[in-house]
Amino acid sequence: MGFTYREAYNLPSWQRSWFITRISEEMDKARKANSDASRAAHHNTPDVRAMQGRQREQVPAKLRRFT
Repeated sequence: MGFTYREAYNLPSWQRSWFITRISEEMDKARKANSDASRAAHHNTPDVRAMQGRQREQVPAKLRRFT
């Protein structure tokens, strides 16, 4: 919000209450969006990683199998 402690303290009580309610609503929306996103399809597939530029040229040494 960008308030210092002194600015927030000097706000009228109705305005402080409104800001707190508004922040609470925004946090609830974000929480709901996160929970909906976690139920969505898995986004860590090789195709998605390649599009994001996160593909690996080689498998890390700890994960290589020598069979």
